[in-house]
Amino acid sequence: MSNVGNITVVNNFYNDYDIFVINNGYQQKTPDHSFGPYANNYHVLQFIVDGKGVLEIGGNEWHLDKYDLFYLPANTLCKYFADENRPYEYYWVSFIGKKADDYLQKCYLNKGNPVRSFNSEELKKPFVNIFKCLNENSSNRTFMILSEIYRILDIAVGESPLCDTHIKYSPLIQNAIIYMDANYTSGINVTDVCNYLFVNPSYFSALFKKSTGTTLSDYLMGVRMSDAAIKLKTTDMDISAIAASIGMTPLAFTAAFKRHYFFTPSEYRSNVKKSISSV
Repeated sequence: MSNVGNITVVNNFYNDYDIFVINNGYQQKTPDHSFGPYANNYHVLQFIVDGKGVLEIGGNEWHLDKYDLFYLPANTLCKYFADENRPYEYYWVSFIGKKADDYLQKCYLNKGNPVRSFNSEELKKPFVNIFKCLNENSSNRTFMILSEIYRILDIAVGESPLCDTHIKYSPLIQNAIIYMDANYTSGINVTDVCNYLFVNPSYFSALFKKSTGTTLSDYLMGVRMSDAAIKLKTTDMDISAIAASIGMTPLAFTAAFKRHYFFTPSEYRSNVKKSISSV
């Protein structure tokens, strides 16, 4: 059997946890292995310990290699498959939680940037420990699993290009990120960001993309969509109120959210409820 350890963690704390691990497993080397296209109702992180593969999301393609951490966003059609000559071998963990979107954003993982490359197998240990915990009948395994998922996030954040302690951006780029993070709720746009920094929009847009790997507009929209997704999951706010809280009109928000997550806000909320009910 090529997929091992698909064991569900069952408890009653998912509404209180920032992160709630659902299950995890291990995929051994299989030349014809593939997944999807399919949209999970939860987030999935997968760490390749050897081999190669390809990930496809939204018409874009990423080549996967040894020590790559790749992300399958919740409620997003994803497809990936192993290289025929050097098939991948990986561990995976799936999760939901009140802070999941926010934490993943801090790890610089999103639909437009779902792959992070690392220089060692440091991430392997927490993935393996979660796998072992799920196969042991331990009274405190829930907390052991939580500690390991936070370890994975800690390593990813520590290596993130947006992490303050490792940041290599110029003060100008940092100020743009800080300004967008602090003011996206007021409806700012790219022009507002450039006016605030007293820079030429064309020049700075190119500089931001070169420095961060993402555009100004995509970064700003990503912050808004992450906040909206959290509110859809964890509150009973209506769609109009959520749109207003991230600085958008209801119509623009619904259209943008569907482009970002492939579901309308209402469908997304419904899918999350179904996912929680099945846990």
